[in-house]
Amino acid sequence: MFGYSKFKTGMVIAVVVLGFIFAIPNFLPKTVLSQLPNGVRDWFKPITLGLDLQGGSYLLMEVDTKDLLKEKLTTLADLTRSELRSKKIRFAGLDVDGETMHVRILNSADVNTAREVIRGLEKEGLNIENKESVLTVSYTTQAVEQMTAKAVEQSLEIVRRRIDEMGTKEPQIQAQGTNRIVIQLPGVQDPSEIKAIMGKTAKMSFHLEDSSVSPQAAQMGKLPADSMLMSGDETGYMVLKRRVIVNGSGLDSAKVSYGDKNDVVVAFSFKANAAKEFAKATRENVGRKLVIVLDGKIISAPVIQGPITGGQGVITGNFSVKSANDLAMLLRSGALPAPLIVAEERVVGPGLGEDSIKAGTIACLISLTAVLIFMVIVYGFFGIIADLTLIVNGILLLALLSLLNATLTLPGLAGIALTVAMAVDANILIFERMKEEMQNGITVPKEILKRGFGGAFSAILDGQLTTLFAALFLFMLGSGPVRGFGITLGLGLATTMFCALSFNKVLLTAWVAVRNPKKIDL
Repeated sequence: MFGYSKFKTGMVIAVVVLGFIFAIPNFLPKTVLSQLPNGVRDWFKPITLGLDLQGGSYLLMEVDTKDLLKEKLTTLADLTRSELRSKKIRFAGLDVDGETMHVRILNSADVNTAREVIRGLEKEGLNIENKESVLTVSYTTQAVEQMTAKAVEQSLEIVRRRIDEMGTKEPQIQAQGTNRIVIQLPGVQDPSEIKAIMGKTAKMSFHLEDSSVSPQAAQMGKLPADSMLMSGDETGYMVLKRRVIVNGSGLDSAKVSYGDKNDVVVAFSFKANAAKEFAKATRENVGRKLVIVLDGKIISAPVIQGPITGGQGVITGNFSVKSANDLAMLLRSGALPAPLIVAEERVVGPGLGEDSIKAGTIACLISLTAVLIFMVIVYGFFGIIADLTLIVNGILLLALLSLLNATLTLPGLAGIALTVAMAVDANILIFERMKEEMQNGITVPKEILKRGFGGAFSAILDGQLTTLFAALFLFMLGSGPVRGFGITLGLGLATTMFCALSFNKVLLTAWVAVRNPKKIDL
């Protein structure tokens, strides 16, 4: 039958049957789906509706590049201070002002040496200017762009971890532009808690107390260069050593637990290397206070009673179960490289989403009905075949979207409506080509079908590829709803090609084999 083997026929039928199976969840009530076993629900699930269809929250977070630069320069200043002292280069006025670091070299003969020392401390590009033995250090534009891009990449991963830990279902998280992150949370009508969690950098570090100077003296300016003044809700002001014993990146796990007095604490454990450093520090400083700092604020300052060699410890404080859970989650997910600022916030009500679904569904049904009626009027029995192919095309598209766990948005619905309109084009090309063959004197049905499909193939492929390129560009260059439209359109093109050139051919082959018509009436 014009080169279509039983094996190919069986494969086409198998694909259609699988498509119907995977599309079924989209027509089942949620109560039925919720009763399915967990293993089945992992793959047998409906299409996820986007923010504009089921309502939810939209957050546009911006990486605070000023804070990122300030922190980088502060770290560079600490390294510069230590390195200049080790090189016996006398200096004064080492401080960070906004996006620049200043240091006065007291001996002008040491200026060039100091410049090279600073340049060797930082892998990123630096601009170092000298004016009257005062070195002004800043990062180059290229270095700032690279740091920002890296910070956004790290922030994306950490934001995903935090949102997953909070149990938010089907979040959409992606970068936008050079320094922004879009967070879409379908079904979440109050994003205040998520904003609070996302706004915390969760940078934790362990320091030793500097008991050589009192907090009062430090506030009056008598602060050693290798120390810093910080405060906490329970500890008040304390003077700490700048040197970090272990930071949050050395943590292996964190969870809520209960202390000896049945108070809520956060229990943590270190990775192997960090555990060794922590054990060494506690062994050498028994009797001193170990200060735990989170986001520039002291949260706990216990006295080291003895060496802590197990790589485990607890953070005490006036915690509630919720605040301890939040802290443990933040520590597990990791610290943000820079604060995230809310640049835009929108909440889409579920009512608006329902209206969008109704409008989109009506549009799809109207377009589908109009096409079905048109094909029957123009092509008769062959129009019915085309209509059946069109319905299977829609079922396969739903199945693909479900299998890929795609998120359907309002533009995605528009893509489905457009697919319905375009899907019939391939059938029209085939039928019109069959008409041409009949006008040229071909009367054998099998030969008409063979020439119709063969002659229309190049035109179908050309039209579908042209649209596919447009869909690919929408996907690669667009974002959010634009990408959703591109994905739906691209998948629709794939199902259209399959249905028009494979499933349609199987139906017509079966019709010719069963009816064995003497002629084709088109």
